[in-house]
Amino acid sequence: ERAILLNRTDKGVCWTTFRSLQKGTQDYFQKLPGYDTLRLLLAKKAILVEGPSDELFVQKAYLMKNSRLPVEDGIDVISVRGLSFKRFLELAVRLKKQVAVVTDNDGDSGKLEQKYDGYLKNEHEFIKICYDMDTACNSLEPQILKCNDLATMNAILDRKDKTKADLVAYMSNNKTEVALKLFEAQTTFAVPDYVQRAIQ
Repeated sequence: ERAILLNRTDKGVCWTTFRSLQKGTQDYFQKLPGYDTLRLLLAKKAILVEGPSDELFVQKAYLMKNSRLPVEDGIDVISVRGLSFKRFLELAVRLKKQVAVVTDNDGDSGKLEQKYDGYLKNEHEFIKICYDMDTACNSLEPQILKCNDLATMNAILDRKDKTKADLVAYMSNNKTEVALKLFEAQTTFAVPDYVQRAIQ
């Protein structure tokens, strides 16, 4: 409760305390296992993602664009569960920490816009919420297949699926294994636009 969190920005030093956060956010970070609070605090910038497969994919996308991993540039890719995004964003606002959120639209972009109300219209220039409006492609796997051809993805994933629908079903049921194969792939592939915006 007595920790003082500091961040140096181009415009000076920002600081906050856990006591100044909303009660629900205080409770969340007090119960959070591991060091995710410190990861956000110590990173120059952060990219928040929904799970381990998204984390691997974003790291690979950054590597393909910059020939190095995000951590080499002081950027931490942090896997955040469900409703916890706004907890991290509340902390980021107080510290003026540059943060990008990479999130699925879950088939309902209106609900997503409600969830991130207060962050989508550049109220905070250092926070970006990145997602795709195409609700037919409601998560990362169909988004990847939307911008890549079937032959390329079959080759990378060592599959022989005849349709994109079959391959997206496999990818959705084997998220971490697929993300690892994509991360290790020597073949380049296209990255969905909303992920590109986040790593930019």
